[in-house]
Amino acid sequence: MADTDWTPPRVWTWEQPSGGAFASLNRPIAGPTHDKDLPVGQHPLQLYSLATPNGQKVTILLEELLEAGHPAEYDAWLIDIGKGDQFGSGFVDVNPNSKIPAMLDRDSGTRIFES
Repeated sequence: MADTDWTPPRVWTWEQPSGGAFASLNRPIAGPTHDKDLPVGQHPLQLYSLATPNGQKVTILLEELLEAGHPAEYDAWLIDIGKGDQFGSGFVDVNPNSKIPAMLDRDSGTRIFES
């Protein structure tokens, strides 16, 4: 039987990084780590991503919609996860989970992101 005397801490602390080049990409913290506005283009849909497999899927989807005649014009913006762009205040406003890709429909205010 498991030890039932353990109580989780009220506030979690991050004792040390796990190491490696990508260790800081996923953190056990929430919210922005720095102020940074996101760029905004001329189209209603704003895509914030990187050329990762999931980022490519969204771009392919939008391009297929355009090819089929649907109104899916968008502006694509680089979010460099190696530099921590996903933890900027503007990006966290679009996706509080700080994960790419994320998309914002400026006409409706709808945010679409991976949780």
